[in-house]
Amino acid sequence: MIYRAIKYLYYRIYVWNLGMWGESDLPHLNAILGVSFLMFLNLLTLFFTVKPLIDCQPCLTSSADEYIMGGVFLILVLVNYLLLVRDGKYVKIAEEFKKESPAQKRKGIIFVWFYIIGSFILYPLTILAIKNLISLN
Repeated sequence: MIYRAIKYLYYRIYVWNLGMWGESDLPHLNAILGVSFLMFLNLLTLFFTVKPLIDCQPCLTSSADEYIMGGVFLILVLVNYLLLVRDGKYVKIAEEFKKESPAQKRKGIIFVWFYIIGSFILYPLTILAIKNLISLN
């Protein structure tokens, strides 16, 4: 179920990029970056939600932690590449979802927009909520 949702998110970003700029812009790789960035935002949101519970004060405060987070992002890109692009998997994904009905497409696009907007809104809201909780203590 989750893998299918990730594939659909990838497909929608891929199709959008393909329509906007064509094959010359490498839409299959741009879609990987988009999916990986959204996943990264959600992992950061999860981390900052759990961080106060485990009392991890030094986490993400040094320059070494920035390298760790960069490494996490690169791992996400690599894993998504292997799952979604390598050996022409993106072509199979496009074929799989190309056959969706207009109703399925509408529902899918709504899902994608909720995920994208939610990812961008939830991250800063979580940071603000955690800062407010810390200032109350």
